[in-house]
Amino acid sequence: MNVRVARAAWAWGRGVSWRCGASSHLLPPSGAVDVEELLRDATAAEEGPREASVRRLPGQCSVLLFPGQGSQVVGMGRGLLRYPRVRELYAAARRVLGYDLLELSLHGPQEALDRTVHCQPAVFVASLAAVEKLHHLQPAVIENCVAAAGFSVGEFAALVFAGAMDFCEGSAVSPEEFLQVSLQTHQDVAA
Repeated sequence: MNVRVARAAWAWGRGVSWRCGASSHLLPPSGAVDVEELLRDATAAEEGPREASVRRLPGQCSVLLFPGQGSQVVGMGRGLLRYPRVRELYAAARRVLGYDLLELSLHGPQEALDRTVHCQPAVFVASLAAVEKLHHLQPAVIENCVAAAGFSVGEFAALVFAGAMDFCEGSAVSPEEFLQVSLQTHQDVAA
């Protein structure tokens, strides 16, 4: 099951009280859409014909959770620089942002790193750099990932990881745009 389908299934299950046991209804209301069938059809349309999926045990799956604003600290990313593509991530961020995010992340000062305009891209890029380390050390964790989520700016890292957003789009989002997208995402999940 891909990340989009898993997230849709989760959101639907959380929004319907009878599935959670909070209602006395044992069956969905009449005229309700069979969400399982819709998800199956959407997956088939997206991915084309495929063999019957085999249910994986929890120990064979992984979920990545990305941190948000407030987790920044001077020196973050230092231990990640030896892994492939990490310097490329910081170089791309420099081109998009117009300043040296790696220098700021490694040497601060903390007051500058704590400013929203700096800490959001710093946490975003460091999160994706950590994924590069994970991919290098434990590739099976990445290959067996069934979902990704994030807190605050971590939502953007999760979207980039899932392939729903381009790296440059995520690193160039202003705090105002981030807030708008974040609020819209929460409204969509709540609806």
